[in-house]
Amino acid sequence: MLKKVGRYEIKAELGRGGMATVYRAYDPMFEREVAVKVLPQELMHDTQFRGRFEREAKIIARLEHAAIVPVYDVGQDDNEQPYFVMRCMTGGSLSDRMGDGPLSLEEVLQVIRRVAAALDYAHSKGIIHRDLKPANILFDEAGEPYISDYGIAKLSQSQTNITGSGIIGTPTYMSPEQGQGEDIDSRSDIYSLGVIIYEMLSGVPPYKANTPLGVVFKHVTEPVPHILDINPHLPVETEAVIEKALAKNPEERFATAMDLVVAIGALARGESPDLDRTSPVATHLNLRAKRLFHARDLLKGKNFPETRISKTSIGSRAWVFGVVGVLIVAALIWGGMRFGAQAFEPGVATSPDPSPTGLLLTASLATDPPIVVDETTTVTPTVTPVPTSVGLGGADKIALVSANNIWVANIDGSEAEQLTNDPNPKSGLQWLPDGRGLVYIQSECVFLLDPPTKQTTRIVCFDQADFFEGFRVSPDGKQVAISVDRQLFVVPFDLGLLAGVHDRVELAAVKGCLAYPAAAAKNSLWSLDGQKLALMVQVGQSNGRVADVVRVMDVHRCQDAAPLVLDEFPGRHFVPENYTDNYVLPSFSWDGDNLFVFNTLTRNEGYGPLYTYDLSVKQEAKINPINGACCYRDAAISPDGRFLLFAFQDRSLGAESETLVYYVPLDAIKPDAVFAPITLPPLFSNPREKPQFALRPVGGRALQISP
Repeated sequence: MLKKVGRYEIKAELGRGGMATVYRAYDPMFEREVAVKVLPQELMHDTQFRGRFEREAKIIARLEHAAIVPVYDVGQDDNEQPYFVMRCMTGGSLSDRMGDGPLSLEEVLQVIRRVAAALDYAHSKGIIHRDLKPANILFDEAGEPYISDYGIAKLSQSQTNITGSGIIGTPTYMSPEQGQGEDIDSRSDIYSLGVIIYEMLSGVPPYKANTPLGVVFKHVTEPVPHILDINPHLPVETEAVIEKALAKNPEERFATAMDLVVAIGALARGESPDLDRTSPVATHLNLRAKRLFHARDLLKGKNFPETRISKTSIGSRAWVFGVVGVLIVAALIWGGMRFGAQAFEPGVATSPDPSPTGLLLTASLATDPPIVVDETTTVTPTVTPVPTSVGLGGADKIALVSANNIWVANIDGSEAEQLTNDPNPKSGLQWLPDGRGLVYIQSECVFLLDPPTKQTTRIVCFDQADFFEGFRVSPDGKQVAISVDRQLFVVPFDLGLLAGVHDRVELAAVKGCLAYPAAAAKNSLWSLDGQKLALMVQVGQSNGRVADVVRVMDVHRCQDAAPLVLDEFPGRHFVPENYTDNYVLPSFSWDGDNLFVFNTLTRNEGYGPLYTYDLSVKQEAKINPINGACCYRDAAISPDGRFLLFAFQDRSLGAESETLVYYVPLDAIKPDAVFAPITLPPLFSNPREKPQFALRPVGGRALQISP
């Protein structure tokens, strides 16, 4: 085996095909594992194979898409052997995942959304894959799918034939026109995607034969086998969707891969798919994209280059897409916080030299009885009034994450105390409605933390989930919105009930208020009355990418009616600064009524301009409270809706910028206002860390957790 290719140290052979060999290797320059693809030694002097290899490298280098395996480097070693270096995909292939039998419609939808968006993107560049199959759909360690091996792709307008035979591909997944050596277009890839979907849903490919030529012949001549004969549990309309995807005549197939996804999505929701649609993408997505790009052009007056969106590290469970659609999920390792030592008058706009006034009275958690839950006992939360504490903005404590540990401090930053002591990443930090306990996600599990005793109790785990990003308890403590594998479930917040749930299937079996697979939901926030949810969802764009969007829905009718979408922003109404560069919204907050606060992404994987959005009038505003400067992250609206807590880094200072934390009145945010940061210990040195502020409500509703 090779020892080295270029600067890359070969560790193991990953796979060998007719064209190239792929190795797992180490890149000493960037200290990361990579995949290196090279021609076999015996083919070095074969000009035909060398031409195909070089063509593959050039084509992939042109494809800047989050669901296409990225190329890091292209070159030749000392022996003039060509190679290119790609991301090392450690999550196996779709072939591996299909080995255990048929997949559900929901599972199929999660994979093909991202794959289809990548296909449509490549097709928009005039590039056809020509060999789409389960073995060429790879997953990263977070479970996100990527299309690999565009090496036999060919520009749709090119007349070059470098194969000798003119037919390239795998017979099991080959379209009739490709099998006959005819000219092909993007609809050949859509046929291949249809074959993959057939196999995912049934467990077997549609056509089998003793020879490759026999398989090709069946693709050309035989009707599509009835998938319901193999898997009778599928919706009846599945037959029509499969037949359209596998139509012998390309003119009768879906026009785009995303049209096929829309049809599968309808089946997954129990709806009848619209097989007559011929739009480039789903109608509602296309309309939103038109508005978005029209607004972008008005604001900027020019076109923007397409930019690869980096992957989110939060859910870095993500696969998407994922994900869903296409993209990555978005850089979310956020900004660290180095805190200033200026004196602070909480929530008051001040002169440049503020002086403390002692306005804040804090309530101690030490007087509250600890929450102790026996994991073997069935418990049901009930709501009772609690005495009102004194705070500012309806809050008396700040909880935050520093170096993967949870800290709590008074609202002015004093008496900061570390509550956990372990290195595992944490997310979804939330105070329970009574303010006595903190809920957070860690290692696919949800934990309840009692601040006075620092004891933790495990609530539920989803060990097999590809994504687990959202666990949000309703204001009355009766329900919880859970985002697992980018699907939303609203179920009773019953600790005994949740203790018996271990995966998405068991969660779906709970007789809850809502199951919502219609959108790739990352996390959610509740309205004050508990009748609405604001979801952070990922939505496909007409350019083949996916965007973070906040979708506000009325869910109070639960299973009696589908959720009513009340609004969706920002793409439908306006285009925030930097949004079209990466389509990421790192964080958002809601007062539970009409006011939203969110930021886009500019620096340090989570900081950007700060915006408000008024749901009642559908009006946005860029606020940037600190001297109009960028950048902000993890803004949190106070429980009474009058104050705003956020982290700030002055972009103009570059790497010298400190991370400061502010708690200011919303109505005092004006161009000439001056605010002082609150004083916290120097907890953070990493400017990319995510603080995840959570404000403890005072005068809230207690959650009496009892057997």
